[in-house]
Amino acid sequence: MVVGGSPALVSQLVGHTNSVNKVILVPNDTALISVSDDRTLRVWIKRSSGDYWPSICQTLEWCCSALAMENFHLFVGLESGAINHYKLTEDLNRITLLRIYTSHQMRVSDIIYDAQRDWLLSVGKDKAFHWYQGDTGRRLGSYVAGGWCLCLAFDRISNFAFIGDYGGGIHMIQLENFQFVTTLKGHAGSVRSLIWDEEKQILISCSADKSIFIWEIGEGKGNALQLNCHRERVNSIAYSAPNRLLFSFGVDKKMIVWNLRTERKQFMLWQESNECQECKQPFFWNVQRLWQEKNVVFKRQHHCRRCGRAVCGECSPNVSILPCYGFEYPVRVCKPCYQEIPEDELRSSTQTHNILIEPTCVNLDISKKLMAVGASDNVIRLYDIAACL
Repeated sequence: MVVGGSPALVSQLVGHTNSVNKVILVPNDTALISVSDDRTLRVWIKRSSGDYWPSICQTLEWCCSALAMENFHLFVGLESGAINHYKLTEDLNRITLLRIYTSHQMRVSDIIYDAQRDWLLSVGKDKAFHWYQGDTGRRLGSYVAGGWCLCLAFDRISNFAFIGDYGGGIHMIQLENFQFVTTLKGHAGSVRSLIWDEEKQILISCSADKSIFIWEIGEGKGNALQLNCHRERVNSIAYSAPNRLLFSFGVDKKMIVWNLRTERKQFMLWQESNECQECKQPFFWNVQRLWQEKNVVFKRQHHCRRCGRAVCGECSPNVSILPCYGFEYPVRVCKPCYQEIPEDELRSSTQTHNILIEPTCVNLDISKKLMAVGASDNVIRLYDIAACL
């Protein structure tokens, strides 16, 4: 099943003079909030003309790198490592500073606020994760990763925090007892964004290695599905849980819509061998076999993306898309796999849209069928995604 039509550009919000780091569509209102490296926090309200204009433009002392909002409480992460807590009036025309958390020693990367528990979670480039009680400002716990912490997700039911780092690891922390659980490994580049689906109990991650992973954590499955379609770093993802549609944005200036209702198979781990597992000829590093057989043909090792076997170039001359395994562009397959690929494994369930911008952040409000996208050209764009659903 291929998802629907193209997103429609509704509006462009011009005003920031540097990279937009975070944008949030205000629930139950025609407004949005953004922060930028130009040191401004802006609240944009839709006017009667249909255009968006700032009702608030607050200039801070440092670049604004992260943003979280719930119940009109705003948390703004700064380049200095501090987090400013503001209260926003319901008419969206005034903010009041309530507290400053001296949280991190370097740039704050991501923030999550849980109003039900009054918890503030944050990660920064000082490699640290911090957990605060909101009403008192007291730090409840900390965790230090091996590299820059870049993104954060939170399971509000089981109280698990997921921390994506620069090295490609995703650290899983149980906040109830504040206990480290495990590190999910699969990405070969920095983890750029994380999304947790509470209903399906899956974690979605995107990375600088151009891939997206779906981690099936619930019910102890422990499976990992890989999605590959972008040709450059994947910067941002957004997810519509009711429709099970995933929107991914990359440096390749493409927006890809993935239908996660489609059944996919776990990607095959690559096998290692000293000889081609199809023709049995030795690879070039197998000097003993080459000497014994007086073989002067040097064969390189490749891998079939469908079965994972180690094969030579002569035994894997064909390429094919493998949407069932998460490959939406042609990849190498061995001769036996190429001849037996069934029709259903070739059926794609994605749509690719050229948006001609390099997104830096994205926020989706499925109730309004609107998506806000901040870009490297400092402009915020609003898209109507009704045709995609």
